Amino acid sequence: MSLLSKADRSKVNDPALLQRAVGSYGLDVRLSGDATRVAGLRQQGCCRILMPRRPQGTPEAVLVNVSGGIAAGDRISGEIVCRARSCLTVTTQAAERIYKAREQDAPARIEARCRLEAGARLDWLPLETIFFDRSATSRLLEVEMAGDATFLGCEIRVFGRSGSDETVEHIRLRDRLRMKRDDELLWVESLIAEGPLANLLEQKAGAAGRTVMLTLWLVAPDAEAWLLPVREALGTPENDVEAAASAWNGMLVVRALGTSSLAVSRLSRRLLSILRDGRGDPVTWCT
Repeated sequence: MSLLSKADRSKVNDPALLQRAVGSYGLDVRLSGDATRVAGLRQQGCCRILMPRRPQGTPEAVLVNVSGGIAAGDRISGEIVCRARSCLTVTTQAAERIYKAREQDAPARIEARCRLEAGARLDWLPLETIFFDRSATSRLLEVEMAGDATFLGCEIRVFGRSGSDETVEHIRLRDRLRMKRDDELLWVESLIAEGPLANLLEQKAGAAGRTVMLTLWLVAPDAEAWLLPVREALGTPENDVEAAASAWNGMLVVRALGTSSLAVSRLSRRLLSILRDGRGDPVTWCT
């Protein structure tokens, strides 16, 4: 028997009374001599930015959500600015988890905006995002870049945790990417899934039964020159992973589907080791 009265139980179930995580962050880097250095840093609420010490090479920023995961109604926003000819790698401390929501809950909102000035480079490399059954999320990544800047982005979406026999039957998800180069719209991509996800993933035109999705983007003046080495790397098979790459208009895009997040992650690291041209994995990644 519950120790709460009926009135108390109704209060617990009131979404307005549930605690929500709210956070924001901002990072501005610029070239000082031969090194990229932090010019401005802002972190509020549940968001933190860690800057691990590196003896040499591209500086790294590690995004941390101290709330321990994303629940419906959470709000996180961030901004990354790379000034002229600066270089930065952004990653996360761990895989992000998007937890189950109730039907009446508003989706979690996660927004990140990145701006790259002339000759700058940003490697946007978060670890996997794991979506739980009945999670509710609206996510946006916006990139504005100069024509000679370089943006390398990698996103791995994991629907459910197969090792725990957890599947995603229903979901509310709006996942969007917008890129502008020299103030012209270059790329718009949206993954919108509302309702039964399992049926959609089972369809051959959807994911052919796979539950892990990788998307990798390289936008750079020499992006098309990387197509051949990337396709050669894709020729080395991973366990039950299908992948393909294409390049045009100064952009390279790789997509992969798999049933194991470990196998897809291994593929992404093999590709990134090529496209990062010897920079190595971020220091927070497990080997």
